[in-house]
Amino acid sequence: MSLAYFVCGMQLIFLTTHLPAYLDLCGMDPLLSAQALGVIGGFNVLGSLFFGWAGGRWNKLLLLGGIYFLRSCVLAWYFVSPPTVSSTLIFAAAKGFLWLGVGPLVAGWIADTFGLRWQAMLGGVAFVSHQVGSFVGAFGGGMLFDALGNYTVAWQAGVALGLVAGLVQMGFALHGKARPPTMAVAT
Repeated sequence: MSLAYFVCGMQLIFLTTHLPAYLDLCGMDPLLSAQALGVIGGFNVLGSLFFGWAGGRWNKLLLLGGIYFLRSCVLAWYFVSPPTVSSTLIFAAAKGFLWLGVGPLVAGWIADTFGLRWQAMLGGVAFVSHQVGSFVGAFGGGMLFDALGNYTVAWQAGVALGLVAGLVQMGFALHGKARPPTMAVAT
């Protein structure tokens, strides 16, 4: 879970940090970057509500895996063709919908699996991993751009890691144990 959350942070902060520079490199109007980030924010609200609702009805790990997998597909689709205003805003809407829907799913899975007693601590551990991924996405994307002069390797790495994280999460959902073994409480 924490490793997948690392990939989540890496993908999302790579976009918020480097999408404006990427669009500028492609000769797009700087206002498009602000519009795209606004669309991401708006659709994030809808996605968070939807995945919170869906997590109460379906397997949370399967939904998480689906989010990571779909994020990667959307990222790959966007970066394989030159951006247009329309494709950028559609991309932003899709990414926004998938943006933070992981939050309610991760919190719900932790509560279901370990109980509420450990939710804050384990959620914190997972979020530290997310923030380390965020650092890698922002800093690593910049380092790759500085070294190579483009974002190709950075987005390819984001897509590959996202696909792996998605498939691993779905694999655990389909074949993993629902709960860890219970631990004896010392008295």
